[in-house]
Parts: sequence; structure tokens; C-alpha cells
Amino acid sequence: MSYKKSFFLVSLLVLISLSFLLIQLFKPIAIKEKTFIEIKEGSSLNQIINNLEKKKVIPYPFLIKTYLIISGKSKFIYTGEYQLLPGDNTFNLINKLSSGDVFYRQIRLKEASTFLEVLANLKSQAVLKNDLEPPYITLRKELSIKNTSLEGLFSPDTYFYQKGDNYSDILKRAYNKQQKILTNLWSERRLDLPYKSSYEALILASIIEKEGKEKKDIAGVFIRRLKLNMKLQSDPTVIFALGKKFDGDIKRKDLQMKHPYNTYVNKGLPPGPIGLVSETSLIASFMPSDGSYLYFVSKGDGTHHFSETLEEHNEAVRKYQLIQ
Repeated sequence: MSYKKSFFLVSLLVLISLSFLLIQLFKPIAIKEKTFIEIKEGSSLNQIINNLEKKKVIPYPFLIKTYLIISGKSKFIYTGEYQLLPGDNTFNLINKLSSGDVFYRQIRLKEASTFLEVLANLKSQAVLKNDLEPPYITLRKELSIKNTSLEGLFSPDTYFYQKGDNYSDILKRAYNKQQKILTNLWSERRLDLPYKSSYEALILASIIEKEGKEKKDIAGVFIRRLKLNMKLQSDPTVIFALGKKFDGDIKRKDLQMKHPYNTYVNKGLPPGPIGLVSETSLIASFMPSDGSYLYFVSKGDGTHHFSETLEEHNEAVRKYQLIQ
């Protein structure tokens, strides 16, 4: 066989191989729904290829392995979890692996949630690792938390995370965000507010969070009550005090129970927050509405009737609650 024929056949073979490789690289992966693959730390190239083959996301594993080696991308495969969608191809997958385009999940820490509810939410995320153990000494040390309670210290928001992240990873971000908001508001606060610390503002904000939509008006009522040494008389604090005993209805005996968080019995703020606090509630606690209202009652439609006197308040209670 002549040299020209040999060269031609070799060139043809290379061209056919490249064409076949390109077809396989850009051919949609045979999946009908989103699929997750995980590259674990310390995995060899062979282990990665075998895992992809088992998941049936790559055809001709030897060919794909050869491409990874020749292209140099085998040296830049990042660990983590990756998501594949119907329509993705092997080329997309390789680019994700070599660029570290890992899949991020998300969790929503909801406003007004108690710390126990936050923990339950974290536990519902099966791919998160529980690295917390009561009384959460490690978390307290890492965040320099001196407060007795962990309630209200974490900012409600949507947080993104990777498979294998710890509960504390999310809580640390939520804590730092809340501290940043508090620090900024505290530095710009009005001097006539009845707070000795930003933590006291956080406590009141947690009550405002659960009371209603007119946050600045509600804040104004509570702040005027604090200044006049009146009891806050907030139902959410009683509900928090009752905990699992709360059956959906506050009874007269509940309003009279001796408990540090019962603001119908005790004057001033309760010892700590009663749930997660949004930035809008924090702003309300630092920037309340001016006025002379000292009372408010729910109108049953999500809004409240505000009153200056007890007589007007009692009339509003008869109108909006007792008659219903």
C-alpha cells in the first residue's frame, strides 16, 4: 500500500472518529427528567466515568474519557452535585464539570418562625448535614452569641446551598445578615427610642412581625406604651409562652399565667425575641409612626383599628370581635 493511500486512510479514519465524537458530544442525553450526578472529593477519572456510565448519561465512556484527557479538562473536574435537564448533551455536562457549575438548592427561612420551626425546616432538606446539637455551644462560640435565646437572631430570606452543606452554614449567613441590618439601623436610630441595645429593638420587632401589616403604626403604639410604663399586652407573646400547649384560642387563664413572655402580666419587653424578624419589622421598630394611639384591635380583615383611649378601644373590641 502506497504512502498516499495509507495517509488517506488514516486521515479518513481520524475524520470519521472526530465526526463520531462530535455527534456523541452534541447528541442530547437520553434522560426524560432532571437528573442529578455527584462528583465526590478524591474521585479518579475512571471512577467519574464509571459513575456517569451507571447513570446512563454518557455513551461510549472510553471515547468521552479520551476526549477529557486530550482536551486537558480531565485535570479540572470539580467536586459537587450537578443537575442535568432533558435536552442537555455530553458537551454541556463536560463544561459544567470543568467549570464547577454545581447545582445550588434553596431553602426559605420564613418570617415569624421560631428557632424550632427553623430547625424543622432545615431537617426537611434531606441533603443538608445536621451539625447542631443542643444547647448549640459550637454555633454560639463561632458566632459569639451571648444571648440566652437563639430566637430572632437569623434573618428570614431565601438561602442557596449545595448538597452536603451543614445546617450551621446557612444559620451563619442568616445571623451575619441580621447583625448587619441591626448594626446599620442602630447607628441611625432616633435618640428618643426606649431601647438600651439593638437587641431590645429586635425583641420588639419580633412582636411587631406577628401582630399585623401596619407595622409602623403598631410599633408606635408599643413604643408609647413602653415610655409610659404600660404593659404591651401582645397576644403573640402569650402564644409563644404557651408553645405546644397553644390550641388556636387564647383563654382568660392564659392571659393571667405567670411567664416571662406574658406581656399581659409583665411590664416592658419580654426576655427575648419570639421569632424571625424581617427587615421591614426592624425598620418599624426603629422608625415608628408618630401619634397618640395606645391601643389597637384586629378588624378581622388583616387590618387594625387604632385608638387613643381605653373607652374607644373597648368600643372597637365590641364592634370587631365580640359581636362577630
